[in-house]
Amino acid sequence: MNRHVKFDLNATPRAQDRAEASVALFGGNPVIAPGRITSWPAAKRKHLKALGVVVDSGRYHRVNHPVVTDLERCLTNWAGNWTTRAVGSGTAAIHVELDYFKDRGNLVVTAALNWPGAVGPISISGLQPRFVDVDLTLAGIDEDAAANTMEPDVAAVLVTHLFGNNILAPRTRAAARSRGIAIIDDVCQSIGAVKNIVNGMYLDSDALALSGNGAKHLGAGELGFVLTKDPNLIEHVDHVSLTSSSRNGARIFSAYSQGYNYRPNVFSAAIASSRIKGLDKQLKKRRNNATILWQMIRDLPGLSPLFDPADHSQSMLNFPLRIELEILGFPQGPAGRDFIIKLLQAEGVPVWVWLTRPVFEYLPAMRGRWNAADFPNTMRLLDTMFYVSEIAPPNDAEIMKLYADAFHKIWSALPKILGRVREVATAA
Repeated sequence: MNRHVKFDLNATPRAQDRAEASVALFGGNPVIAPGRITSWPAAKRKHLKALGVVVDSGRYHRVNHPVVTDLERCLTNWAGNWTTRAVGSGTAAIHVELDYFKDRGNLVVTAALNWPGAVGPISISGLQPRFVDVDLTLAGIDEDAAANTMEPDVAAVLVTHLFGNNILAPRTRAAARSRGIAIIDDVCQSIGAVKNIVNGMYLDSDALALSGNGAKHLGAGELGFVLTKDPNLIEHVDHVSLTSSSRNGARIFSAYSQGYNYRPNVFSAAIASSRIKGLDKQLKKRRNNATILWQMIRDLPGLSPLFDPADHSQSMLNFPLRIELEILGFPQGPAGRDFIIKLLQAEGVPVWVWLTRPVFEYLPAMRGRWNAADFPNTMRLLDTMFYVSEIAPPNDAEIMKLYADAFHKIWSALPKILGRVREVATAA
């Protein structure tokens, strides 16, 4: 694991000058040439064929299109435990599920480190969020904090799985079950969590929300899924999301419809369906790539993964890492992390900072009602976390080696430029 040391700032000036001059951000040549990396969703000819089937059908929008029906069947079979309904997006899926459970109470317990598209449906459903902090080692809901927040007025707990990480949270689930509180899992970034990942068993969940967005594992555009074993929730999907067609093909206006028009995009469904056959292979490749990369950079001081990429149950949408500021001698705050991100990006590494604030600061209906200081683990992760994207096939071990070479190049140059990083961090 990482050595808890600071960089030697007393290296010879000549060696330091050479190191700084080689850094791409300061005019050197980047490690990775433009166009060397294949960006997800990595389109293939088979995807054009899948889209052609929809074009030839002349039925682009119907929820009962055979392409949509086949996708729901294939995903149900792949998951092995849930019945599946396709909707317009992962956010739509969460909304449909909260709408179904909202009569159980007025509150939804969820993590402050979250995606706005996951939390926004709480207000849309007429409910109120009850935020809790996250586990620093998992970037997922703190299960003890969540379990202690299961008040009588809580309708549901929303467990968000970020970056492909599995958030098992058994104590949270047990507390919810004992109080009749619904459990909803946002697995939009963690498609593997729909399978038997808990010692050969499935998540104890009432409903899962999955995304087929272009950046996600299915890489399909705009698409989402409700997964559940509750037949009444499956029926509720149509009541909420359809207004003028039914799954049997009839042209009707339902008296129960909420009119949200969360119909799945048939073109996106065609792409998603074409990916399911190779989904296990894709997930394995993502895990292998992340594991290879971590093995090559794990000795660099001040780096740590959010979770073990070698865990075969993880989905690994991206490879999330943390910069441990105190080990590198940085002041607290995100500026040091952000400067290193710029250095790596200039070398051609696809590294990004995704979330920079607690989720309630992104949403106007929730802004100003919560204090970021009350969620110290969330804030620590937001100041130190980043991720490596493009770990999916066809990118391979050779590409991971280039990523690693760039990391090593920047870490070798840091003794010279660390003073500049500190100046930037201190001034921010």
